Amino acid sequence: MASPSENRAKTLISHVLQAGPKANSGASEMGRQRYGDVEWDLRCKLAMAYRVSNHYGWDQLVFNHITAKVPGSENLKGGPHFLINPFGLRFDEITASCLLKVDIDGNVVDSGTNMGPLLKQGFVVHSSVHAVRKDCHVVWHNHHFDTTACSITKFGLLPLSQEAIVLLRQDVKYHPFEGSATDLGERERIAKSLGPTSKVLILLNHGPVTAGATVEEAFLYMYLVTLASTWQARALAAVGGDLSKMNIPDDELLKAASERLKFEDLGKDSSATYNEAEAAWNGIARLMESKFGAENIYC
Repeated sequence: MASPSENRAKTLISHVLQAGPKANSGASEMGRQRYGDVEWDLRCKLAMAYRVSNHYGWDQLVFNHITAKVPGSENLKGGPHFLINPFGLRFDEITASCLLKVDIDGNVVDSGTNMGPLLKQGFVVHSSVHAVRKDCHVVWHNHHFDTTACSITKFGLLPLSQEAIVLLRQDVKYHPFEGSATDLGERERIAKSLGPTSKVLILLNHGPVTAGATVEEAFLYMYLVTLASTWQARALAAVGGDLSKMNIPDDELLKAASERLKFEDLGKDSSATYNEAEAAWNGIARLMESKFGAENIYC
C-alpha cells in the first residue's frame, strides 16, 4: 500500500505537473479521429512549443520554425513525415490542427486547416538535420537577439555561466555563414557541421539550432543556449567588450563544474526521481495554458 506522501506525489504529477490536451474536449476528439492518438498528441505538444517560443521572444514575425517527425511515418509511402507551422501565422496563433505535414523534401502531405503554405526555404535547416540524425526527432531554430549577437562574435559561446558550461560539455558546434540558409545545397554542409552526436548548432551570423529526441529536450537546449547568450551579452556590455575584465573559469574549474552540472541525456531520465527536460517543459506549458487558454492551443 502506498504511503500518504507517495499518493500525494502521484496526485501532484498527474494533476499539476503535466500539461497537455484533455481527452474529453471536442477538438481533441476530432483531432484524434483524423490523425490518431500519437500524431495528435505530438501536434498539441508542437503547438505548445510555438506558444513557448512566442513567450520567450524566440519568434520573428511569421518566420522561423520548430519541426517534429511524426512517429512511425518512416514506414509510410513517402515517409518520414514532419510537422511544421504554416507560413503567415504568428507563433502565438499556431494550433495543433493548423500544422502542416510535409515530407523530407518539403512536399505538403497534409495541409491541416489550410491556414497557409509551407515556407520551403525555411525548411532547409530543419530537413538537413532530420535527414541524417535519426536520433533527433525535433529541430528548433530561431533568431533570438542575444544568441544571434553571440553568433556574430568570433569567440562564440564562452563558459561564463552554468548554462553555458552545461552546453559546452554537450559539445556545441558551429556552422559558417553562407547567407540566408535557403539553398538546398547547404543541407549537407549543415548536417556535417552538426556532426553525429551534438544537439546544439550555432549558425554563425544567423542564430541557434537545437535538436532532441523529444520536444522537451530540444526546448531545454534552446532555453539554455539563449539564456547563456543573454548572460554573455550583458557581461560583455558591462565591461565594454574587454575579455580581460571577465571572470572566465580556468580549465580545472570548468572540468569540475561540468561534471557536477552534466545531464546524462536531456531526452531521457537522468535521475531515478526526476527528468530535467520534462519538469522544465511542464512548468512552462502550464504557464502557457494559463496565458493563452488550453482550448486555444489544443484545437
